[in-house]
Amino acid sequence: MLGKLSFRNAKRQAKDYVIYFITIVIAVALLFSFNSIAVSSDIAELSSSMKDFSQVIFGINLLIVFVMAWLVNYTMRFMLEKRSKEFGTYEILGIEKKDISKMFTIENLIIGMLAFVVGTAFGCLVYQVFTSIIMNIFEQPYQIAIVFDWKAVQTTALCFFCMFVLVLLNSRRKIKKTKVHDLLYADKQNENNRIQNAKGNVALFVISIILFLIGLFVLNLDYADVDKMDGKETMIAIVMFITGVYLFYRSISSFIVKRYLENKTRKYQKNHLFLYRNLTSKINTMSTTLGTIAMLFAFIMIGGNVALLMNGMLNNEIAMGYPFEIMVSSLDGDFSKYREYIEKNAKVTDWYEYQTYYISKTNVHKALEGTTFEERFDDELDTVLDLKDYNRLREMLGYESVSLKEDEVIVQCMKSAEKLFVDYAKKNHKIEMLGKEIKIKEVRAEHLSQLGFNGYMYCIVVSDAVLEEIENRGLKVEKPSYNDIYKLVVQTEETTTEAFYNGLSEYLVYDELEQTTIIDGEEQHFMVNIALGNVSTRGNRMTQVKSFYTMISFLAFYVALIFVMATATILAIQQLSDSEKYKYRYELLKKLGMEEQGIRKTILKQILFYFCLPMLIPVLISIPAVLIVGQIFTVAVTVGEIWKNMVVVIGIFGLVYGIYFVATDVQFERNIEI
Repeated sequence: MLGKLSFRNAKRQAKDYVIYFITIVIAVALLFSFNSIAVSSDIAELSSSMKDFSQVIFGINLLIVFVMAWLVNYTMRFMLEKRSKEFGTYEILGIEKKDISKMFTIENLIIGMLAFVVGTAFGCLVYQVFTSIIMNIFEQPYQIAIVFDWKAVQTTALCFFCMFVLVLLNSRRKIKKTKVHDLLYADKQNENNRIQNAKGNVALFVISIILFLIGLFVLNLDYADVDKMDGKETMIAIVMFITGVYLFYRSISSFIVKRYLENKTRKYQKNHLFLYRNLTSKINTMSTTLGTIAMLFAFIMIGGNVALLMNGMLNNEIAMGYPFEIMVSSLDGDFSKYREYIEKNAKVTDWYEYQTYYISKTNVHKALEGTTFEERFDDELDTVLDLKDYNRLREMLGYESVSLKEDEVIVQCMKSAEKLFVDYAKKNHKIEMLGKEIKIKEVRAEHLSQLGFNGYMYCIVVSDAVLEEIENRGLKVEKPSYNDIYKLVVQTEETTTEAFYNGLSEYLVYDELEQTTIIDGEEQHFMVNIALGNVSTRGNRMTQVKSFYTMISFLAFYVALIFVMATATILAIQQLSDSEKYKYRYELLKKLGMEEQGIRKTILKQILFYFCLPMLIPVLISIPAVLIVGQIFTVAVTVGEIWKNMVVVIGIFGLVYGIYFVATDVQFERNIEI
């Protein structure tokens, strides 16, 4: 008898909580698909970095399980509140509490098992889609086939059912401890609002705004100087943001009342009084929940933007820093062993050897003063490149040749710093070099490997006459590792591999150098191996970037989607669960003469405001926060790209969130039967 009742109730609840059920199915599908990726040998063999992907996924799963547990626990609490009168009636009729809790457990296990089965089946398809995307990123062939890894199934089942059972046990404990009176009136209980005084709430609202502003100021202090970052200011800012968010949603209802309802003209216009009272009463009952949802939204927006910034920086880094397939530097200029290895293991289309020079820093570096670039270049030296070598490198990269007069130079810089040098050149037409002033002919920003190979941020291209004077004067600098750096650049028919890079790196020459440091007040001496050169290949760096891009983008998508679905599900359930209560209120509006179209607009406004409110603070905080954090990426990412990424993140987030909003609006209208 109890089993039949449980099965009947499970059927009935599936209809009432269809949004919750779909969310759990998608969460299980994502959990299973990512666990399948974690145990996939095909994915692990793509690169050495991808072998760590599985460990990262298992670590992220702990966070996902925690969020899912919060979602399931919150939803089950709603189930208990909605069915509290039913359970109270059962108890009055003589059914024992243990039987009621057992019935509730069984029906939710039925729903959970069904969601797990459907989610796992759907996860098989999602896994194939994700795997094909990853293989496409690495430009590897892949054939879609149905794969059902039992290890992934076991891991997913363990995570899901451990979480589900723990939540059910907690619900059973609540049922057993709840009195009949509390069951009968559970749906009328609200969250405790500690600040009952309206003036106190308005004060909290003002304090929350102040905390947000101070938090942004403190955050900017930590990121203003990248070299001095220690994370303390960031942690302080995070604490301020969290505190401010909860205070804001604790006090926002009083602010709305003060701002709108005290204005009699606005108060009695149209349906304002009805709408504001509905919203403020609901906010009062959910201030803590709204604060938690807002924190998740802020995490999604800031985390998603940072992930895109890191991906953008790495992709731009390849374009700016690795225009040549192979780049080798040496102190002695002996590239014979490197050449021999390259000829045997790659199809060379062109290569060139040349030398870079270093002089005491000129006034050109002043273009970067007061910017985030200032602390990221050598404060003593400028890199100089001969025009002949410069044009040969440009030829290898498909750029047109340039010319210089004896008294002219070209400032060749990174694309992200081009505007700074152009603005500087407009105000300062000459460069101080060799004790005289030489004219700046132009600023160029083609990609020429200026992440340390041909200068960092910029280099100065000089004519043969100026270079001859540098050599004749014997200009040397105090750092011997910078003197007479010889370079070899190579272009090949095909992209080199990670294995090729490892083999080429074996020819690096090392020298022992004594280092001195102070440990516990005592001077300690030790020897370290210093490479007398450097080897880098575009193929190896691309493999690293693709691995990092895959991990960051997929994990960011994974976490963000789970968070958005969880929070949107809670908001939807909140509205749909109260639809019976609102049904009576909207029926009164209809009897008072409001037309059906007006009622629909009122419902739309109510749900829209309710869905937008948790997004308000996260959006307002995330935009300046991302711009501040983005300062550490501006070496390779422009401000325009940062804004573009923010639009993308908000757009994707809004799309998923909007689907839940539309579904809630449609279902709400059906429930109240306008």
